[in-house]
Amino acid sequence: MTILVTGASGLLGSHVVQQLVKTNHHIVVSIMPTEKTTYKPLPSVEVVLNDDIYAGRVRNIDVVIHCAFSRSNDPQDLANGLDFTAKILQGFEKCGVKAVINISSQGVYKRLPNNELSSEDSPIEPIDLYSMTKYAIEKLFLCSQVPQVTNVRLASLNMKQRFLYKFVEAAKKGQPILVKSPQVYASILDVNDAAKALVALALTSTHQWTDTYNVGLGAHYSLLQYAYLVKEVADTLGYHTDVIVEDNGTVSSAGMSIERLHQLTGWQPIVSTQAMIEQLFTI
Repeated sequence: MTILVTGASGLLGSHVVQQLVKTNHHIVVSIMPTEKTTYKPLPSVEVVLNDDIYAGRVRNIDVVIHCAFSRSNDPQDLANGLDFTAKILQGFEKCGVKAVINISSQGVYKRLPNNELSSEDSPIEPIDLYSMTKYAIEKLFLCSQVPQVTNVRLASLNMKQRFLYKFVEAAKKGQPILVKSPQVYASILDVNDAAKALVALALTSTHQWTDTYNVGLGAHYSLLQYAYLVKEVADTLGYHTDVIVEDNGTVSSAGMSIERLHQLTGWQPIVSTQAMIEQLFTI
């Protein structure tokens, strides 16, 4: 099997490639021309340019894991990202790609007020411009000429932009962890767990795919619970911090059920929230 990964230089894409090279499959990555001299591929990984995809010069691709997209709410960035997606999708069609896993976002779901997990059939109400663009891209792929397509709605990953990292940074500086929305529920997923989920899906029969899969924790915690987990880890590491609550009254839930993907592939996350927090303290 030949598997193509777009966005291979990004956080998620790079971890997907690291997982894929452990398999016995032919791995191809596509990069921007500006990355030609800076991108360092892993051994045995074939590198092509996005221009090669646009022109239909890359053949015999069985599955694409499409990670390439800017994480931004800037309207111009999102417009450029939408243009890029339409162009590379046309390239997939020219290349005769057989199947695509498109990375979407849990932000497409309506925020639930009652501590429920969203299933793949839950109401859609994108929370911001980024999520709206991701939902539009889902529709682009489903309406394309690629024979098999699925959209993976991905939970937030453990990266610097997230609230969890900000909690950790406050603790490392000896500052209090301020929680303004203690009744907001969220979930943070380890990037390695996310990559393993995408690889597991890519290696299943594409004819078994449904239109959508959730990839997340399969659970969620309130921001207050996250804050106390950070404090607990901080205490064990010798940092001294307190948790301060200023409740603004916001109530919402952002967590997803992962039962559909688990039933198909057997995948489930294995990295605990405590382990993710401990990792953030080392950054």
